[in-house]
Amino acid sequence: MLAVPQRWRHGFAYLFMVLDVGLVLVIAGLAVGERELPGNALPSAPIVWAVPLVLAVGALRYDVKVQLCAIALLALGLIGIAIGLEHRLVMDPAAKNAPARPQLFSMPVNVMRFTLLLLAGVATAFGIVRSRRLLSSAVKDAVGRASLSRFLPAEIAPRLAAGDVDFRRGRRQRAVIVFVDIRDSTGMAEGMDPERLSQFFTAFRTRILSCVRKHHGVVDKFIGDGALILFGVPDEGLDDAGRALAFGHDLVRMVEAWNATRELPQTVRIGIGIHVGEVFCGIIGDEERMEFTVLGDAVNVASRLEQATKRYGATILASEAAVEGSSERDAWHEIGREPLAGRKEPVAIFAPTVPIAPGSDALVRQTP
Repeated sequence: MLAVPQRWRHGFAYLFMVLDVGLVLVIAGLAVGERELPGNALPSAPIVWAVPLVLAVGALRYDVKVQLCAIALLALGLIGIAIGLEHRLVMDPAAKNAPARPQLFSMPVNVMRFTLLLLAGVATAFGIVRSRRLLSSAVKDAVGRASLSRFLPAEIAPRLAAGDVDFRRGRRQRAVIVFVDIRDSTGMAEGMDPERLSQFFTAFRTRILSCVRKHHGVVDKFIGDGALILFGVPDEGLDDAGRALAFGHDLVRMVEAWNATRELPQTVRIGIGIHVGEVFCGIIGDEERMEFTVLGDAVNVASRLEQATKRYGATILASEAAVEGSSERDAWHEIGREPLAGRKEPVAIFAPTVPIAPGSDALVRQTP
């Protein structure tokens, strides 16, 4: 009844510890005293060997202070009983009610028994301290991982928690960058109440996450009505570009299928820009607010390609580097070559040669 959290108080641990110890000591004293035996015969009382059990049960409380109090009370209680029953240095075998083998209950042997019981108690107390430290360390580690997962991609947080210094100080590597954005999201938001708008963006992000997991990418961050997605992070692969292009096709099909449900007030249109290049990736911020980010010209190019989908009237645009890095070069054709906003060097812009059929993997080739 008292174990119910609303009723339990820390003082109850001391109360039940005293009751346990007191019960053992009282029964031990009565068992030896009723037989008119001296204190030397205390170990002959079976209840005395419940002392290790009391210590073991006490260890389950995970409170070293309560355990040390139990050890002290047991030690003082046993010494008090032995003195009260006139513990003798050497027992006389001819004495009345003397045990059959008095040498087994001489003072040196009993002192050894008493010492072993004390050592057993100290061992349990040490075990409590060790267990609490391990538990505290495990909880701290779990809290740290949970905290990291709040700010960092799920694929990155375990690496940082494991002490990967590369992400802490940052590193350069080749990665495929994908930007996704909803077209005319401001107009869509104008006709929705806040609750409906929240449900819409949650549903959109859920579809992105599902598609990203399918193609083993990483969602770096959601940016308003869009997302920055990475392939080849944290570890590069030979098929990063191919998986990024496949992700783009699948996401378009997923959105088209969503539109077909007629559950939205107006059609959702998206733009996707894909580029591959060298980026700086790493953790920025302090312990209270960490953020994994990628920086570099490759990120800017992918962003500009996504914005260029509006001018070209396309859903997906990819750079030549992204297309050449995949195994489906023939499924893409060049539609332009220009220096994107903020850059001087021209970039070859590619679009899918074939239309994307909603809910189908079949592609029908059309003339560029």
